[in-house]
Amino acid sequence: MSFLVVATFKSNKTAEDVKSWISAVTPTPNMVVAPSFPHLHLFEDLGFNLCGQDVSPFPPGSYTGAVNAVQLRELVASGITPILCMEEKDIVPQFAALDEEYYMKCIYCFEPAGDIGGTVTATSDEIEAVKNIIYKFVPGSRFMYGGSVTKDNCAALLELKLSGFLVATASLDPSSYLAIVEGVHGA
Repeated sequence: MSFLVVATFKSNKTAEDVKSWISAVTPTPNMVVAPSFPHLHLFEDLGFNLCGQDVSPFPPGSYTGAVNAVQLRELVASGITPILCMEEKDIVPQFAALDEEYYMKCIYCFEPAGDIGGTVTATSDEIEAVKNIIYKFVPGSRFMYGGSVTKDNCAALLELKLSGFLVATASLDPSSYLAIVEGVHGA
């Protein structure tokens, strides 16, 4: 699997905004798009790798507002690879809640809450420290970073031997998202 550049729109876009974004971006194998659930269908049959932003840990049932993996799989026919977004303080509890059989099936993403939507990323030392904690549970797993990733800092982040980026604010503008994708290809 190639280096992933996940565009996560959070709940920032309307359907018209999403259609405009789609018209400006040609999908490549390393692109993954995580629109809000009501907009997933806009990407059908366009060649984009899709991702749900938040999946309920519960099976189908009476959970108001929850979207479960079975429902998501109906929209993302090629299967589901979980990307677990973690802050350092949540790593041990999240691994305690995850069945060991799924450890190697997941991609792990360090996403410090303070770096989301801001202008500063975690330091290289912080990112490496979190990667090492995760590797204690799952040596050699895929490890991404998310938190204020931009075209200006992606080259420095690439030096950390990551598996991908989770790009939020910078993915809202197709040109800044594409600049990050091109920065990854140029490295």
